[in-house]
Amino acid sequence: MEGRRRGRQDGSGRVAAMTAASIHGEMAEDSPLVGRRTVFAELLEIFRTVRKGKVGAVVISGPSGSGKTAVLDLFLEHCRTGVRGVRVLSAMGDEWEAQFPLAGYSQLMLTSPLRSAKDYGGGPALPAGPVAALTPAQVVNYASTLSTHLEGLQSHGSVVVAVDDVHRLDVESLRILTFVMRRLHGKRILFVLTLNPDDAARVPTGALDFLTGHQVATIPLDPLTPQQVQDLARRTLGVELSATAAHGLVQHTGGLAQPIVELLHELPAETWQTWFPSLPPTSRVRARVRSVLGAASPVLVAVAEAASVLGSAASVAEVSEVSGVGSVMEALDEGHRAGLLGLTVDQARSAVVFFEPGTSEAIYEQIVPSRRIALHRLAAEAVQPEGDRLGHRVSATPGANEALAEELEEFARRQARVGAWQDASTALFSASRLSLDIRSRNDRLLRAVDALVGSGNISQAQMWTAAVDALPPSPLRSSVLGYLSTASGQNDSAQTQLEMAWRTSNPQHDPSAAAQVAQRFVLHGVASWDGPMITTWAERAMELTPPETPAHIESEAIYGLGLYAQGRVAEAEASYHRAFEHADENAQKQRVQMGAGWLALRLDNVETALVNFESAAPTDRGGSMRISLWAEAWLARTHLVLGNWDAAAATVARASVRLETSRMPLIRPLLYWTAAELWSMRGDWERARYYVSQAAVQPGTYRAMQVPASLARARFHEARADYEGALAVLQPLTELDPWTEHRVSFWPWQDTYVNALVMTDQLEAADSFLTAFERVPREREIPSDMARMAWARGRLVAAQGDPDTAREHFEASLGHLRGLNRPYLRARVSFAFGQSMRRAGKRRLASTVLRAARDLYDTLGAATYVERCDRELKATGLDAGNVPDPADPVLTAVGTHHLQLTAQERAVADLVAGGATNKEAARALFLAEKTVQYHLTRLYRKMGIRSRSELAAVFRAKD
Repeated sequence: MEGRRRGRQDGSGRVAAMTAASIHGEMAEDSPLVGRRTVFAELLEIFRTVRKGKVGAVVISGPSGSGKTAVLDLFLEHCRTGVRGVRVLSAMGDEWEAQFPLAGYSQLMLTSPLRSAKDYGGGPALPAGPVAALTPAQVVNYASTLSTHLEGLQSHGSVVVAVDDVHRLDVESLRILTFVMRRLHGKRILFVLTLNPDDAARVPTGALDFLTGHQVATIPLDPLTPQQVQDLARRTLGVELSATAAHGLVQHTGGLAQPIVELLHELPAETWQTWFPSLPPTSRVRARVRSVLGAASPVLVAVAEAASVLGSAASVAEVSEVSGVGSVMEALDEGHRAGLLGLTVDQARSAVVFFEPGTSEAIYEQIVPSRRIALHRLAAEAVQPEGDRLGHRVSATPGANEALAEELEEFARRQARVGAWQDASTALFSASRLSLDIRSRNDRLLRAVDALVGSGNISQAQMWTAAVDALPPSPLRSSVLGYLSTASGQNDSAQTQLEMAWRTSNPQHDPSAAAQVAQRFVLHGVASWDGPMITTWAERAMELTPPETPAHIESEAIYGLGLYAQGRVAEAEASYHRAFEHADENAQKQRVQMGAGWLALRLDNVETALVNFESAAPTDRGGSMRISLWAEAWLARTHLVLGNWDAAAATVARASVRLETSRMPLIRPLLYWTAAELWSMRGDWERARYYVSQAAVQPGTYRAMQVPASLARARFHEARADYEGALAVLQPLTELDPWTEHRVSFWPWQDTYVNALVMTDQLEAADSFLTAFERVPREREIPSDMARMAWARGRLVAAQGDPDTAREHFEASLGHLRGLNRPYLRARVSFAFGQSMRRAGKRRLASTVLRAARDLYDTLGAATYVERCDRELKATGLDAGNVPDPADPVLTAVGTHHLQLTAQERAVADLVAGGATNKEAARALFLAEKTVQYHLTRLYRKMGIRSRSELAAVFRAKD
């Protein structure tokens, strides 16, 4: 038997709905079994090996509801209808049948066994149905019968033995099966089993060791990704899920296919078009909960109800106190056996948890209202955190209660002071519901929505827009709407609402409210990258409030960025030194760390920026998701700058889940700019295109959205050597994001713009822009800025025909980077340097520099530019390349043609044979299009061919 373990081949998740496959061995394009292509392809690959006469064994592994049965059914359907001469024997494990010996064996042996004197020594025929317990000799006897049966079947064609839920198979059948699997060799037999790792303990140790060992291939089924959930909804129901809804579904279900499909089918389509705080249990989960509780002891029912009221991760002590059960362990054991709930224990704490998503909600629904209120009252006494106690008291209070509303309001005020906006928002919403008079109710509702925006939960805040719009006009109402518009990326709407809020506010009568409006203008200024707006409104906010208040702290945290945006670098640094001096160790410090990290990144203190962003990203101190996501977006960028590209990709993946859940458009382009650039450089074009689309924005949005969105597209085009495309994207930035004496751009796009101009032969425009940019006075020379200007000048001078001066500029650029850990920027400079020198005929210098660039790109995993470096190195003529095997006459003949070509002719031939047009080859090699045509004409004559298709055929033969 072939020994191997297969992991997944790529990052795609696995999924879900049952359907037939095409008879040609591939899944149909419109198959609703979304995300299973890799799994299905792995099974087919193994099966092809088996059909050549090699026994194979595969375990499809995944938790309950992950789609194991769907994949197995799809594969078996393919074997039955799409492949000739295949016999299928199948069995399904069952919890109840597992008590009967040979229950699984009897399913496999529905066909009468083929027996021979050679393979079996005689004796009475063995029964196919369940029997009493077996002796070891009987197990061996049954295994011999099964082995003989399989060998007989495979003599007429291939055989597939499939066992679904092998962990629920009776022990005797499992031992027979593994006995046979260990001893079959050189036969056309494939064993395919599905296994739930959570139930693997039910499998006898010896059998489990074999099934999870090196002799059996393992194909794990990962949870669905949000993108796959969107695809699934579109294909199966024709429903267009928003990214927020897809992330919510994944979060609620753990990405398991079965409950996702059930919810998509059971809930109305309009459910998925809006934000939802939670999702109901599915009909299947409700029915299962009713069945389990109907057969459960009163003690288990009490414990389950208490755990559902307490919410996620309730402690054993809390469950005991609320349920009234002194010792809950017996109930937990019973619940564990029933597959309902269990106990998790780690170093920090123990907690009662439900096994399946939706179980807690299904139990809570069944509790009658009076008992539910009583349980919440008990929970309010049992839990420790003040917010949790107040929450249970609110749930136990169905009507108005002004005293409790005032307690909640005071709690919200304290939480706001430390930046815990989500807790403040929850408390204020509850206080609004409990308010006696309409005025207090409306005021608390407005402040709840405001806190919700502050927490970064924009998707939920947008649900309240209509309610806020319906309230009477007031400064607070306009301030809330302006704040929400800013966080939603709506520039014009934010400006209008905030101006209205300021006009109607009264700084003398209510300085706190006026300061809040001023602080909203500060955020509006950051999104607009308008330095004077940031500093003017930040100073107003800080003048109107004492230092410890939220408006003062948040304004001070951004003030330094406003100073930098005006070129006042030293003042900006000093402002953050002051801010850190009196920042408390709580969520408010998160704001200061984020702003300081932003400035440090731009001033080339990248390692300092990394520390600040890493500190600002977590929200376990009750911080704001909005600030956390800003920090994570810049953290991903920082990792990219430092060359930690795997860390950058992981940061994007982590942040994107929270970003799509919160629906915060203001931050999307920043995060996805890094992702688009990274995957473009690594040559994963499908993923790169996805992130470019995710970074896209509508006209009229904030500058802080438009610039990174444009850079995402520009870097995508540049990586594909599409400099016209890059130029078209970057051209508007010259007006949108200018760098002048009194305005500093934050985003480094200027060198990329000059490069695009040079590569499209617009040398005068490049010189004009670059000269003006170089003449802008700067308070301080930032090494990376100087390096970018120098390599851009080097690229331009080389194109103007002065390679010696160009070399000086390129070397100056690399000199500015000396001592800095900037592998990505160093690689960009080196590639442009080498390419320019190669074009100027300085082949040896070009080869040396290009090798350095290639090594850097290779370290980063930038496959796109590794390939471009290889092409450039080949074009220098100093690399011998691969020498064909002289024993292969075809390759030798092809290779002879290649040895006759010049370096540039070989480089042109490589590109054109790969499908590039003359224009694309010219861009990639930094040549004139006429030069490419000249080289093509010469190599056609040398190789004795007359067309591009013949050239491609020659290269295919070589490959």
